[in-house]
Amino acid sequence: QTSMPKPPPVTPVYAHVHNAVLQYELARKAFVTTLNDLLAAGDPGQTDALLRAGVVNLLHAPLVQDANSGVQVAALAAMRTLTQDTDATGEEISDPDALKKVIASLTHRKTAVAVAGCATLQALAEKRPQYASAMITEGALPPLRELLGAFDPDTKEAAARCLTAVAGAGETQARSVLDDGPGDCLELMAIVATDPDASFSMRLAVARFFDACCDYGASMARRVMLSSDAAACVARLARDASVATAPGGLGPSQRARSVAFASLTRMAQNGEDLAAMVAETGAVMDAVAAVTDDKDANVRECAAALLREVACKTADLAEKVASDGGIAGLVQCLAYDRGDKRSMFAAQTLGYIADYKPSLAMAVVGVDRGRCLIEALDSAPDADSATAAAWAIGCVARHGKESAAPLAKSGALKSLTDTYARAGTNEALRDRCKASVKSVIKNSGALGLLEGMVNQNTPPGILRHVLAEFATKLGNDVKAKRSFVTSGALMRMQAIIKAHDSTVAEAAAMLEACKLSGEEPPAPTEPLLDERAVRDAKRINGVFPADVVSYYLYC
Repeated sequence: QTSMPKPPPVTPVYAHVHNAVLQYELARKAFVTTLNDLLAAGDPGQTDALLRAGVVNLLHAPLVQDANSGVQVAALAAMRTLTQDTDATGEEISDPDALKKVIASLTHRKTAVAVAGCATLQALAEKRPQYASAMITEGALPPLRELLGAFDPDTKEAAARCLTAVAGAGETQARSVLDDGPGDCLELMAIVATDPDASFSMRLAVARFFDACCDYGASMARRVMLSSDAAACVARLARDASVATAPGGLGPSQRARSVAFASLTRMAQNGEDLAAMVAETGAVMDAVAAVTDDKDANVRECAAALLREVACKTADLAEKVASDGGIAGLVQCLAYDRGDKRSMFAAQTLGYIADYKPSLAMAVVGVDRGRCLIEALDSAPDADSATAAAWAIGCVARHGKESAAPLAKSGALKSLTDTYARAGTNEALRDRCKASVKSVIKNSGALGLLEGMVNQNTPPGILRHVLAEFATKLGNDVKAKRSFVTSGALMRMQAIIKAHDSTVAEAAAMLEACKLSGEEPPAPTEPLLDERAVRDAKRINGVFPADVVSYYLYC
């Protein structure tokens, strides 16, 4: 008979040992949970007390590498919050030993741990550029690139956000992101964005990455756009977001739309060829539709900025904006943003379009006779917005009578003159208003539109151009001479001459009195008429009979 095999030895169960291990695990969970609750309260004093107690050492020493993934995720979340809220935490975490432990979480088999690690490193990179450099030195880029190819969408998005934070820290860091690690980072980002199942938040993270890289000048922007399908990816995001936010669409995505237009703007501003690439994606038509969005001012602003960057590059691109309905859309945008600083982008875009050729200037005034620009000037909330509107009026008016006359008839001269008078010491605004007034005056083609400006209330810097126009054209136009008299302009000009002579005489008398008394003479004031304006006034008087001039001079 064969003997029966012996049964395996029975391992004794030590319940107290199991309970001790379990209690330790529960204690770790309770600690990180309580810690996150304390940080969520947002109490600076409480956070400072935690730092003094050495909580960061407890987090990165054992807890970010804890065997329990839940503890690890909570520890990383606490480190992220501390990094965002304090400066001292970043210094401790950027230490090579601590940083390596956080970077190690990126290769964890649990996606929640990898996502939490990406979020912590993102907060660190956003805090200071040197922290982003430390991450690069300790090898964070290769695992982050690997995560871009992960199956889990949350992991890919977290990696994209972290890489964006590193790229945004500086040009050196951005070049490292593009150059270091396996695969082409730009191509990986484009693949992620073109995934049919990619969410708006995922595509938004990619658009921000492209934007961060393009922020470092034409060289980087050209690399981004030529090495990947970046412009088309971002343009599709803007287009899809507009569909999703329409009535009955997929849901709100206005933020994605704004970021997409802002990223395309950054691409286009770096050169004519890059602006043409952006226009080829169909983004111009999408931006034209967006500037008429009456519900979201941020979307209108970003879309108008994109149209400006495209239109200002070449005449062909300006015509592209115009042919895609940009002029009518920008006029509507000015109406929506009247009195808001955002109106500056639409006004500048119309100015760039009109500046290239007479046909485009005619198209700008053809919509509403230029009233949109005049109203933008009248309601400008600050000097920059007023300067933009005044400049745009000058761009339209400089091409001739066909574009200047509608502006003059719509009240451009009065608005420019009033703004010039209000500008005070703002030389940029005064110069822009004066130049635009000059363009309207010279090209309006009808002296009757200028008669009201022959007035003592007209600022001297403007009045000299008005008198110069009359002095040049009045003598050969019988109808205009008659109107100059009947409108009261001749009488008002005599009043200006008398006031000027009186002011000059008073200033001379004051100066002589100061010389006799030895007192400091007062600062000289700008006379109503400079030497050229005095000559022009005499030329105007010379085209009328002397008795008529004398009548108005002494009446």
